[in-house]
Amino acid sequence: MMTYKTIICPVDGSELGDKAMLHAAYLSKTCGAKLILLHVSEKTYRSAHIVTNSKEWQAIHEGWLNEARELLHKEKDKLASEGLNNVDLTYRDGEASNEIVAEADEKRADLIVMASHRYTPVGKLFMGSVIDKVTKRAPCPVLWVFN
Repeated sequence: MMTYKTIICPVDGSELGDKAMLHAAYLSKTCGAKLILLHVSEKTYRSAHIVTNSKEWQAIHEGWLNEARELLHKEKDKLASEGLNNVDLTYRDGEASNEIVAEADEKRADLIVMASHRYTPVGKLFMGSVIDKVTKRAPCPVLWVFN
């Protein structure tokens, strides 16, 4: 029987992301595993060409950080209302797939649970697929949650 000690679930505030989080929460509760909710902001990563030492940049970045904190705490509160309290929150800046894999490496995760937004082939061409990239490089299994 498979036992998980640490489960990572990237969250983005989407309805499908919430479904993935509920699956991760169920597994966490069943196994007694720690659940790490992770939010990755690609905004900073994609905005690297902006002069980052300006006051305007600092205000923008702080706004993004506050949005991420609010999202993570909102999701944690949802899980707490369901009786799940072994939840850690993590925020990272960067390219999503790289940061998810890095977090799984650093925390020695046993499982990553994440939503697949299932882009069309054309959408994949332009958007890429974070879940595909994570699955190829993850140090642990990845559970895909579809609609």
